[in-house]
Amino acid sequence: MNLPSSDAPVLIQMMDDNVDGRVSYEEFRAFMSDREKKVRTIFNTLDSNNDSFVDKDELKARLLELNMTAEDKTLEQLIQHLDMNGDGRIDYREFRSFLSLIPSLNVQHLFDQWRDSSSFDMGEDIPVPKYGDKQYPPIILLSAGGIAGAISRTATAPLDRIKVLFQAGNINSSLGAAFKQVYREGGFLSFYRGNGTNVIKIAPETAVKFWAYENLKRTIASDYDNISMAERFTAGALAGTLAQTMVYPLEITKTRLAIAPKGEYRGIAHCLSRILRFEGLRGVYRGFLPAITGIVPYAGTDLAVYSSLKDAYGRRYDSPPSTLTLLTCGAISSTVGQVVAYPLVVVRTRLQAQGMRDRPVMYSGMFDCFRQLVKEGGFRSLYRGILPNFLKAVPAISISYAVYEKSKIVLSEKLGS
Repeated sequence: MNLPSSDAPVLIQMMDDNVDGRVSYEEFRAFMSDREKKVRTIFNTLDSNNDSFVDKDELKARLLELNMTAEDKTLEQLIQHLDMNGDGRIDYREFRSFLSLIPSLNVQHLFDQWRDSSSFDMGEDIPVPKYGDKQYPPIILLSAGGIAGAISRTATAPLDRIKVLFQAGNINSSLGAAFKQVYREGGFLSFYRGNGTNVIKIAPETAVKFWAYENLKRTIASDYDNISMAERFTAGALAGTLAQTMVYPLEITKTRLAIAPKGEYRGIAHCLSRILRFEGLRGVYRGFLPAITGIVPYAGTDLAVYSSLKDAYGRRYDSPPSTLTLLTCGAISSTVGQVVAYPLVVVRTRLQAQGMRDRPVMYSGMFDCFRQLVKEGGFRSLYRGILPNFLKAVPAISISYAVYEKSKIVLSEKLGS
């Protein structure tokens, strides 16, 4: 049957009624008796003309009902894969032989299982909307996430620095005047101050976030065929929190390099060592609380909205989503996430900046920073830099998601996974 080994523990758990870690003959017989009824129901659903066989046309019709498409050649290969007697059709015995020990009997999962167990490459002929996040090996997820993060952040580094300067209070002018001010500091390269740290930081951060999200979805979802919004939110929030915790020392280093006057720091290592020397370990984690508090609603909302939009596209259209569609989904999800979390990002930046040269410690913590910002500039001060942030986020996050989706496919093909 060529079933994946990962199905074995799932099957044992499904059969093991008394939860003793073993499957007795009686438990196996009871499972197979119940499975027989369900398999027969699915077969009858596919056998639309009730001739006791499933042929190419019936498979094609069922695929269309699932908003999926396949070429005739692909369907013929599918039938050949299951057709043991070579008559070009699938009878119930052949169908049962394949399906009896597949954990999920969801019809859409059935087609996904056929795809994964077959020796031919179906490519993008059959998009599987709810199973589009195929369980790639961790190295694929980590590599794709790192590539996506590095490319997107480098592409939008100038806007990122402008955003941080607004948040920290270094700039109080218009966006155009801010660009002129940064350019006067050191020309074109001054827009990329701190970008090296950002690239170093974003690669592991993005990689861990996406890898954790892919795996957490499978752990949290009660029914992976129908993942709820709450389950997507929880998986996204936990993944974002884990990633932010691991890279936070680089996060504060990036902020310090971006807002420091030219010459204050010689590079990443010098900046980090000075923070540790003069401010201790606590200094490396300044602003950590609002960062973690902010990443929960941002990552949860961002990834949940993105997945939901992509799933909605899959249910509505037969063709796989284009790069433009992925970019649009990413832009919308990023915007929603940032509106929710942005005040916490401003507070985080203010806390990260205090303690630098000519920046005395002014805030005792997150809530004190909120209070002082609102007192000085009203609620509008909590959204300082929101314009360059939006201008940066739309291409940055959208490119990140699009590159990630494509990188998974390319890396999977190159590495033969």
